[in-house]
Amino acid sequence: MKSKKLILASLILVSLTALLFTGCTPAAEKKDDSKTEIPNPMVEYASSEAIKDAIGFSFESLPAGITDVKYFTIADNLAQADFALGGVSYTVRKADPEVENWSGVYRAFDNGQTKTNLSGAEVLFQYDDGAGLATWSTENYNFSVYCAEGFDLAGMEAIVDAVS
Repeated sequence: MKSKKLILASLILVSLTALLFTGCTPAAEKKDDSKTEIPNPMVEYASSEAIKDAIGFSFESLPAGITDVKYFTIADNLAQADFALGGVSYTVRKADPEVENWSGVYRAFDNGQTKTNLSGAEVLFQYDDGAGLATWSTENYNFSVYCAEGFDLAGMEAIVDAVS
């Protein structure tokens, strides 16, 4: 009789231990099919050359003296370089001609003017309150330069002239 009580007590102890461990583990996450996630279309690359290998084109030139450069592609038809120059951050984009709103800037600016850059393209400069956007097109590509803070028209013109 004593051995039956010992076996019963052991079984109860093992069962309680098993319940304890299952109670401490997180429940399996339930997949919520009502939500869909859009994959991030931005892919980071180590260099402009790596972008060219990935999508077939990239920047031929960027301004001298830039720092903190990061290179990206977006949806295999747009190259992007983020960098700092003179303490100001810029985003430069080069896109296939079919890409709409290649700048990715969705805001209205108070001021605007069109100027011709060194390569002869008409560049639209839009700006206000320290932010600025330059957009232009060539026969094969669309370009943009965006500055969220610290915009200076002369500085932006120099960057536009250095981008190809």
